[in-house]
Order: sequence, then structure tokens, then C-alpha cells
Amino acid sequence: MTTNQIFMIVALLVIGVFVGGFALVGLPQTLMEWVITDGVLAILLYISYLVVTAIKGPSKPKFH
Repeated sequence: MTTNQIFMIVALLVIGVFVGGFALVGLPQTLMEWVITDGVLAILLYISYLVVTAIKGPSKPKFH
């Protein structure tokens, strides 16, 4: 799998989790709830980034 495919799969999973979560508990009503939701989303995206980089491995320079 390429990095783009992995990124798209992870992004779809994150979106699915949030849509499912909002369906269960409803949309945030206050500013503080939106801030908390954005913080959780940021943490999930960062963890997703770490997972993708761990799977892909370190980048290696290509010499021609």
C-alpha cells in the first residue's frame, strides 16, 4: 500500500469514529464542548500520523 492509500484509510476511519460519536451523543452545544472536540480530533490525527509513519518507516533519500 502506498502512503496515500494508508492516509485515506486512516482519515476515513477517523471521520467514521467522529460521525458515530456525534450520532450517539449529539453535536456539541457550547464553545467549550467544541474546543474539547477539536482537541480530541487533533490528538487522533496526530496519533494517526504516528501510526502511518511507523508503518511506512523512515524516509530515505533517493540518489540518482
